[in-house]
Amino acid sequence: MPPEPAAETAWEPQAGWYDQRQGERGDDFHSQLVLPAVARQLQARPGQRVLDVCCGQGVLGRFLAEAGMEVVGVDASPSLIEAARARAGHRERYVVGDARTLDAVLPGQRFDHAAVVLALQDLDPIEPVFAGLRALVKPGGRIVMVMTHPCFRIPKRTSWGFDEEQGVQYRRLEAYMSPMALPIRTHPGQVNDSSSTTSFHRPLHHYLTALGTAGLAVVGCEELCSTRRGTQGIRSSAEDRAAKEFPVFMVITATRLWRRTSLRE
Repeated sequence: MPPEPAAETAWEPQAGWYDQRQGERGDDFHSQLVLPAVARQLQARPGQRVLDVCCGQGVLGRFLAEAGMEVVGVDASPSLIEAARARAGHRERYVVGDARTLDAVLPGQRFDHAAVVLALQDLDPIEPVFAGLRALVKPGGRIVMVMTHPCFRIPKRTSWGFDEEQGVQYRRLEAYMSPMALPIRTHPGQVNDSSSTTSFHRPLHHYLTALGTAGLAVVGCEELCSTRRGTQGIRSSAEDRAAKEFPVFMVITATRLWRRTSLRE
């Protein structure tokens, strides 16, 4: 049995809305920031096998398959897997399964590389995910993880502010060190729709310690700033400066060590 989550994490109830929103290629964050960063960090070659954990409707899998990789995607939502299969090419295969029990979902399989894109903060706990990745990825393989920035993009705990006197837009941070399970409304503009999912905030050291304990060593990191720009107006230049200073996403790349270790050793 998979570990019990601290709160409801399933995306199945939101699958139709999410697929309609992201579609076949994802949004501009995917095309301009996330997918290029994954390609840079993954360093995969045509013909190599890549595991796409929490693949959703297959945005990353499609991107990698079109570049010549063989992709296996895993997601807990049957509806999102169905959407991924409906669009899949011959280099893509999609499986329903829990990211916290990867070695049971894909017994005996091995992959050259793996990716977990915009999903770690939807999972709890994360330690079994990292253990599964270590079991399935070959030694020397790269594991690329993309998340909303754990320092600057904490739901309900970070926000934009504007200093009128200085003419500076800044990022307000109300909490960081405390792990939190934060309910996120998926349709905030709809008064009669209270559907939500849960985002798990963890400070950065939590991820690094969990990776080390699983026998995974960090070998790369990127912080991605938004390419979106504010509307024209008095604050537009301040908004643009702030967008270049406060990253939206963090990319962490790890590789499998030959033996498990601990950051306490």
